[in-house]
Amino acid sequence: MKSFVAIIATMFVLLSCNNSTRNGGVPYQTNVFPFVKIPALIASDNRLAAEYAAEHYWDNFLSVDRLLRLSPAADTVILGVSRKIFQESFHGYIAALGAVEDSLAKACITKVVGEGVKMAEDGYSPFFGEFVQCAEKTLFDAHSPMMNDELYLPVLEGIQRCSAIPSKVKESYRYQLEICNKNRVGSIAADFVYVTSRGSANMHSIKSEYLLIFFNEPDCSNCRQALEQMKSSDVILNLVGMGVLKVLAVSPSDKSILWSEKRTDYPADWIYAYSKEGELNNGTIYTIRASPSLYLLDAEKKVIVKDASLGRILKALTGIKVAF
Repeated sequence: MKSFVAIIATMFVLLSCNNSTRNGGVPYQTNVFPFVKIPALIASDNRLAAEYAAEHYWDNFLSVDRLLRLSPAADTVILGVSRKIFQESFHGYIAALGAVEDSLAKACITKVVGEGVKMAEDGYSPFFGEFVQCAEKTLFDAHSPMMNDELYLPVLEGIQRCSAIPSKVKESYRYQLEICNKNRVGSIAADFVYVTSRGSANMHSIKSEYLLIFFNEPDCSNCRQALEQMKSSDVILNLVGMGVLKVLAVSPSDKSILWSEKRTDYPADWIYAYSKEGELNNGTIYTIRASPSLYLLDAEKKVIVKDASLGRILKALTGIKVAF
């Protein structure tokens, strides 16, 4: 089978010889990402425009016509653009996916991962390699505001099935795959025992229409900041006040003395707890990549939002319809 590079090179020669007047025979401008253009017919419909942008974000970048007309001498890294421009464009892509339904977003990234895998297997790996690196930093890093395991899973699955990637590299990503498959959105969250001043109980025993789990440490500055924001959040105050939402603020480690000293910092109508013998810290039940970590569950303890920033949690809570 011809490699991706050989195929493009052959087609480039044919195009130069037989179709030099097409588009003026001018190579594409390098170091410019060719963004998707929304058709005029749907530009005024925000939903349709967002869906079109998400589905066609990479079309111009990966078009055969563009690949044929890239300047062979261009001093670029990934298909005519620098690594910096590629990374900026990738962030724009994740933002575009964030504007559509989760199922469509996952279908879109699965499609482009498939194209990257095929390119790598055909002999051109820079595109998929850079895509993977950007995805890891943007979708998996605990400090990224765009962290999203469900969108990162198709990337990890693409790595595992790509025949061009060495086994040793695949092995290095399997732990991430395990983390992303743990307590997935739509699945029943793993149960655990927590301890309060009244004794121990199981998380699954909490009866509430919605449960917000706030994994935090009493001596964590980021946790303190999130705590103050949560305490002043109207949506949390209202939902807790109406009995629709319960908040379980649990320390994954067994810092019982420090935990006891900080009790008055937390609202009295929250469940204030710590992990029995610090079992949540061993990573077998939940993998807490950074503190704080927030999970939103429904009445059946199904995961609605996983290991998310407070901003994503508040957005989800704002969308809750309360029946009176």
